[in-house]
Amino acid sequence: MQNNHSAAQVLDQMHQAILQADFALLAGLAPALETAVASLGRSADASSLQAIQRKAARNAACLVAAGRGVRSAMRRLAEVQGAGTGLITYDGAGKRASHATPGQLARRL
Repeated sequence: MQNNHSAAQVLDQMHQAILQADFALLAGLAPALETAVASLGRSADASSLQAIQRKAARNAACLVAAGRGVRSAMRRLAEVQGAGTGLITYDGAGKRASHATPGQLARRL
């Protein structure tokens, strides 16, 4: 049972690292999780394994959400950087069109 608790504890530490965006700590916890899971063996009971599975699913969902957030921030940053190079419009069919603007706009921002 101690090994099961250990795996659950590492998953909780990983969850806190994800919430704090401490990806260096998260990477450092990966080997500890591998060791804890490998040591589970056949002695683990069903309820402990289900708890570990729930925590792993929670962490996976948090990582997916974090990935979406990072991609969204990258897109927004590209939009802001692109604003200085010209105006972007869309036609009635949703086709994107770029229009060059004077460099003065970029200097004002």
